[in-house]
Order: sequence, then structure tokens, then C-alpha cells
Amino acid sequence: MIEFDASVDVPATVRYHQDVIEQIIQSVDEGVYCALLGPRLCGKTLLLRYIESDLARLLGWTCVYLNLLDIRATTQQAFFADLTRQTALRLSFVTGFDLPQYDEHTASSAEFRAFLADCLETIGQDIVLIIDPLEALPTDLVQALLTSLRAAYMDQQDADHMLTVVVSGSLSLANLTVGESSPFRGIARRVFMSDLSEEASRTLILEFLAEQGVSATQPAIQKLLQATSGDIYLIRKISQCCAELVQTRSVRTIRSRDVDFITNRFLRDEVFQYAPLVEAVRLIEEDPDLLQCILLLMAQNRIHRTALPLPLSPDLDPLYLTGVVEREPSEHYQLQNFIYHRFLAQHFHPGRVGFVLSMAGRWDSAIDYLEASIQQGNQQSRLELLPAAINSMYAAQDLTRAVHFLQRGLQAAFGVTKSQIWYNPPHENYLSLINPLSSHAVSDQHPLTSMPITADRLEARAFRQRVALRGQEGDQSALRAIPLSIVGTKAIGVVTIYDNLVSDIDRDPRERDLELVGFLNQAARAIQAVSTRRQELILAGRVQASLLPGSTPELPGWQIATAWRPARETSGDFFDFIQLPEGRLGIVIADVVDKGMGPALLMTLTRTLIRTYADELADHPERLVNITNQRILRDVNYGLFVTLFYGVLDPSTGSLTYCNAGHMPPYLLMDGESTSLTKTGMALGISEEETWEKQSVLIPPQARLLLYTDGVLDADNRKGEFFGSERLLQFARTKRELGAEEIKNALLAEIFSFSGAGPQVDDITLMVLARE
Repeated sequence: MIEFDASVDVPATVRYHQDVIEQIIQSVDEGVYCALLGPRLCGKTLLLRYIESDLARLLGWTCVYLNLLDIRATTQQAFFADLTRQTALRLSFVTGFDLPQYDEHTASSAEFRAFLADCLETIGQDIVLIIDPLEALPTDLVQALLTSLRAAYMDQQDADHMLTVVVSGSLSLANLTVGESSPFRGIARRVFMSDLSEEASRTLILEFLAEQGVSATQPAIQKLLQATSGDIYLIRKISQCCAELVQTRSVRTIRSRDVDFITNRFLRDEVFQYAPLVEAVRLIEEDPDLLQCILLLMAQNRIHRTALPLPLSPDLDPLYLTGVVEREPSEHYQLQNFIYHRFLAQHFHPGRVGFVLSMAGRWDSAIDYLEASIQQGNQQSRLELLPAAINSMYAAQDLTRAVHFLQRGLQAAFGVTKSQIWYNPPHENYLSLINPLSSHAVSDQHPLTSMPITADRLEARAFRQRVALRGQEGDQSALRAIPLSIVGTKAIGVVTIYDNLVSDIDRDPRERDLELVGFLNQAARAIQAVSTRRQELILAGRVQASLLPGSTPELPGWQIATAWRPARETSGDFFDFIQLPEGRLGIVIADVVDKGMGPALLMTLTRTLIRTYADELADHPERLVNITNQRILRDVNYGLFVTLFYGVLDPSTGSLTYCNAGHMPPYLLMDGESTSLTKTGMALGISEEETWEKQSVLIPPQARLLLYTDGVLDADNRKGEFFGSERLLQFARTKRELGAEEIKNALLAEIFSFSGAGPQVDDITLMVLARE
């Protein structure tokens, strides 16, 4: 434990974060980099300045502090030129050495790294370089800096003298600085400036009040603690303002109402410029799951992590990294203090939450909050709800889902609690009722699900005439049929609604009707777009299915069984069998990452390329894979890639020569053992420089070869558990004695039994080869 000299005025930030200092010292002693992270204004810079100015001398370090706020960052070259210049100036000042010359016109990441190596050699001592604050730089320059420093770390592993780097940044940079894809991953110790404990917060409040020469009642101290707990800046700010408020009184004692006055003034005048909260809001609004967690914490105050809708990783806790949440040892979370709670409650009102969720495509939740905001009298939310409902319809996967959002919009914006949506399928002479997902439909003891467009019913007449018709009035409601029309074409359907004749909505009925018709006209376009997209996908799926083998090859002494189960109309999965010279058989199973039309087209291209070169390169599957990769990269600029297993089977000997391009490893099941045919290179469509190796394996009599796509492993039982490779292999072993078709059927049954009645999440493809 660090002991501070009582005669030296040590900043409170330093005294209350001794654990942080010790971790930084340990990093330097061990020669590993360090990344110090914390909320803005939490005192990171003050702490690092103390290390540089006071501790470094005591510890015998050659230590240099670089303030990135002083660095020019107009371009990457200018940044590294100025960074090198500032480093040289500081090192020369600290050590007295004339350092190597550098050319600012050739400045780069590599030149900066070389300069650091020359400095180590010239000075002949270990160097500690403190770089702060990273948030002063554009994100791409932070990445470039960390990458350069990582290279410097790797360069010096056998050097006589070491450079140790301490970087400091805000919590929002955590993923970039120490996340899984960070250049500092594996070479830097993560150190967090944690919040003050309640006990430390109370002690600090009393210290600040004593500095100002004032006292406080116990209720006032408790209110100060509740308002500012954990935040050094807020503790100082609110305590100082309270002290200034009572300076002119004869009795200089802070009372409870004084704290209320200062806290409310801060929340009214200053909180929206308080950097830690501004940064926290940005992080929260970028992740709808974080937003849901914060809303729950505001509503319930204290929640266990398992009750929060967020997969909290042990690596980096995104909720804690917002800087506004206190994490307890019992794995409970709560908002840090009253000021944080009040600010977030003011900011995340229903209208704001609805707007943020609609921007993130969380349509149902967005409409919920926008509707709540409308009910609170916020008419701006009505203007945001209508486009949110239309956009949600365009994003819908099918007509049922689109109608769900249409009915939600009718209810939330227009108070329509009962409605029916009738749709006229293309080239058909009837209206079909789209079954809703919600409860906003007209209830009917004997519901009609379709009617001819020539029917003598209100809906059909409104459809034919393309005008809104009013039906029979009841005691409190009137039936209306409004056509879903697109300018220049015939109506595509009809909306039937029940208008409340005794509505208490304070709106001009004519203005409401104009807005309602406008909304339905936009809805008609959205429904048409969803219908057209569905028809195109269905047609594409049929074409895609026609490209798959119609039957499995008949090979003497072998059984082959396949299953192809797309999750949607089109699939990124495919398989194929290719007849090759000398009676051999090409076996293909592949998966294009992602779903939709693009992956379906890439699947077709990949299949065509493999078939084009398979015969010519029957002895060289690795060359076939390489050529296919080159063509995909050349012809497809879509950012997709393909995992592929391609093997050439000689049925007479059981020899299988294969390449596995990033695909799930097939399992060869033999008596008492199993072998996985692991990857021999990365997936296709990623790198032009990648090469693949071919491997060979013998499939003996009575053996079974199981090939599959990742949809099998990713089957979810809705409890957060996946089917997984271990479960697949264990089950397949128990069925090894069965034939190919029986194994395939048993596996499919097991997968769908595991995942339950929910929708299939990913495409599933299985192939089983059994040698008799």
C-alpha cells in the first residue's frame, strides 16, 4: 500500500485511488503496457500528473507525460509528426540528451515507432511514456496510435531497455482500447478509475466543507451524499456551491434545503453540459439494450444483473462502462446518485426514448413509448410516431407483421382500437383478411377471412369505388371502410375501422381524417413493397431450391442422405454433388454468411464456379478453392464471405481428399472414435493472399461422415443455450450404427425438439455419408 507524506498536499483524487496507482506501478515494474479508463472529469489527468511529477522521481523512473490536447491532429501524418516532436522535447527536457533527428515530412506510424527505439538506445534507460487523454483524438488516430505502440512493444522483446506505455481515456473508448479487437489486447493491463464508495464519498464531503470553513447538519450531509455519491467532481462542485451559499450568514451551517436549492440549480442550469453525463447518454443511446437497462434501473432503483436484458460479459461490462451505474459485489446494479437519476429521468422521457428506439429499429418498443408520450400531451411524439409506424411496416418481413404495425399506428396516433385490414393479392379477384398479431382487430363471433371483390359488402364496395364509405352507426361507434390506395394504380386493399362517436380527443375531426387518409396512403405503399419483396424472395427461393441436387447419387456400398431447411424464403446454405472422372464424386457443403437476396445470389455464383472448375481440378481441390476465392473477390463487391467444405471422394477406396475453407468441421465417426476434418484455410471472399491446403482421410467400412452448417450448432432452446458441437457429436455417436437416412432424420428431430416451437433462427443443412 502506498503511504503518502503527511507534509505533502496530495490531491484527493490521488488519495482515494491508491489502488489505481499501485496497478500502474505494477504494470511498469512488469514491463507491460497499461490502459487507464474512467469517466470524464474523474481525475485521471490529475492522478497521472502526480505519478509523473512526484512518484516517478521516488521510483527512479524516466517518465514523460504527453498531453494529446497539445497535439495537432489534422491529418495522420501531421499527428505523428507533432507527436514525435512533443515526445522529443519532453524526453530531452527530462533526460538532457540530444535525441535522434526526425523528418516531419516523412512522419508515420512506422517512423514514430523507429524514433522510440532510437530514443531507448540513445538514452540507455527504460522509459515510461504517459499519453493522455485519448478522447482528444479522432477515433481512427487512436487506433493508429495504439497499433504503432503495439508494434513498438513487439519490437523491443529482446532489447536491452524497455519502453512502457500508460494510455488514458474515457470509458467510451474501452472497447477500442482494451476490447477483443483492440491493438492493446493481450499486452496491456486494464485499470479502471472506479467510483468512490459511500464511506469515501462521505469523508470527502466533510473534507471539502472543512476546507471552506463551513459545517453542515446531518440531514444536509446525507442529502449531499445522496446527490453526489461516487463522483469526486460533483462532490466538490455541489459542496463548494453550498458553502458559497452560506458564506454570508452569521451561522455558516449548510442546511438540508440549501442542498436541495444547489442541487436543483445544477440540474436546471449546468447538468446538460456536464461531460460525464453527456458521454453516458451517447453510450446509452447507441445501444438500445443499455437503454432498456437504464430505464429498468430508474424504475426499480436496484436490480440483479440476471434481471437485466443485457448479456453482461466478464470481459467488459457495457452497463458499468456508461459511468452512471454502481456495481455491487453482490452483482446488483443501481444508479450512482440522485443527480444522475434526476438527469436521466429528465432526458429519457417517453418521447425521447421512443425516438431513440425508432432510430434503432426497435419498432414495437418505440411505438409503446411514443404512444405514452402522446397520452402525456406531447404532440411532437405524434409527428414522430407516424413515420415510425410507416418505417416499421417497410422493415417488416411479411404482411402479417406489416399489418401489426399498421394497426399499432392506428391505435397510438388516432385512437382506433378496432380495425381489420383486407388485402387484394396480385392478379386475384378477392379480398383476404390479414390476420393480425395484436389485439386491435374487430372481434367477430364468426369471422370472415375472404370475400370476392364483387361482394355486396361495405369493404368490397369501398375497394371497387376507391372511396371511403361510412357504414351503420351504433350507439357509440360508426363503421368505416377506407381503401388502401396508391396513386396511379387500383386500390390494394381496404381498412375497416370503428370510429368512436363519443371520443374525448380534442382535435378537429376534419384534420384528423385528412391525417388518417394520408397515413393509410403511405401504409398502402409499405404493404405493397412488403408484398412485392416477399414475392421476389419466394421466387428466388424456388429458383435456389431448383439448383440443389434433386436426388442423392447412387454409389455401390454407400448411402447418402441430405436435408436442407432454410430459415426464410432464401438460404445462404447449399450443398452439391458433382460427378468427376474415374468414378469419383465431388462433395460440397457451404454457407454464405448473412441472409436475404445478396447471399442467395452469392450462393448461386459459388455453386457455378465450383462446377466450372471441378472436373479440370479433380486432383487439386486446393486450387479449385483458390480460383473460386479469386473470382468471388473480383466479381462480388458485397462484403460477404463463404465457408466451404469441398471434398473429392473415391468410392472404391473410401479416400476423401478435401479442403475446408473456414467451414464447420465435418465429423468422421468410426468404431469407438471420431475425427474432425478441421479447417485448412479461412473462408472465401476475405483475402486474395490466402492459400488452402488439401488433406486426405480414409473413410473405412461401417464409418459415417457427418457434414453440417452452423445453423445446427446455433439452434437455440430459448434459454440462452445452443445445440452446440458437443451435443451434436454426442448424439451422432449414439446413432452411428444406423443408416444415413435414419441418422439424418434422428438428428433433425433432435435439433427441432431442442429448439422447441419457436421460429427457426438460421438455415440448417445436413449431409450424412455412410459406407456399408
